[in-house]
Amino acid sequence: MSDALVLVTGGTGFVGAEVVRLLAARGEEVHALCRPASQRTGLLHERVTWHAADLEDGSGLRGAAENAARAARAHAKPLDVVHLAARISYRRRERELLWRVNVGGTRRVLEACAAVGARRLCHVSSVVALGPVARADQELDDDAPLAGGAVDSAYARTKAEAEALVLGARDALDVVVASPAVVFGAAGSASNSLHFLRRVLRGTLGPLSPPGSISVVGLADAAQGILLVLERGVRGRRYLLSESAWRLHELLTLACRCAGRAPPRGTVPRPLWRALVGAAALADRLAPSERATPEALALLGLHFRFRARRARTELGWRPRPFAEILGETVMALRAEEGA
Repeated sequence: MSDALVLVTGGTGFVGAEVVRLLAARGEEVHALCRPASQRTGLLHERVTWHAADLEDGSGLRGAAENAARAARAHAKPLDVVHLAARISYRRRERELLWRVNVGGTRRVLEACAAVGARRLCHVSSVVALGPVARADQELDDDAPLAGGAVDSAYARTKAEAEALVLGARDALDVVVASPAVVFGAAGSASNSLHFLRRVLRGTLGPLSPPGSISVVGLADAAQGILLVLERGVRGRRYLLSESAWRLHELLTLACRCAGRAPPRGTVPRPLWRALVGAAALADRLAPSERATPEALALLGLHFRFRARRARTELGWRPRPFAEILGETVMALRAEEGA
């Protein structure tokens, strides 16, 4: 249990809601930030105080931090902050919004932490900020450089820039970074991983797999890892939170078997995949896609493979095997679809 009062930004998000639930279940006082229009259904708890403010609203963010700091002083506790709020999008038309929220918002969080005298900031980044590896037999570790800026993805670039801002403030503020892989779990409804699994259940994926790789982690393990980083992480360090790395063909095959669907018959060759991405870019100019955007498809052709060594050795993080997580998530979704 933490000795601090914790302020969580992005408290209604896929991972943020799990962090808030975990803190409240441990009997801790939590202050959580969310956008004014966000739904808090299932998150109302006597130990959670909600603040409605947007990351683009500097005064609202500062006011929430001041209120949380005031409550911390009333409990004779320091204030810690977990910064989870971010915009995830692979749509070209939202690139400017991503910079305003992910980079500008992180800068405002840093300013608010300094203004109210927060003891520690745990910034939740993403493994995508480190960029891909060249081959499927390679993996990056916790000390890899921030290479996401070289990827043609506003999300990857803004997460890399935001993490650089936080690490650049480590001399003035006690900061740590938690970098989860792609998170899978049955909670919430709008995550990209859940959308992918629903398509598996409905049999609407194509017969071939993209040629890339992703790293994965369960929702509960990601939330637990974030809190371990907050409470035990070494100042100025990054901690990757990845249970394992999978070729997309392997992951799709396992998901299809869990769902009782026929697995993909093979993998699209990389040159053909690049041609498909180019065709999608032309089509996107006429009829923009909501999810299968050219940017998202391009990322599925890359290898995002990571090894979470530091969280295991320094923090005692023990994530559950991902195959178990995937099976349970598919079962929960099958029950939901049946209902």
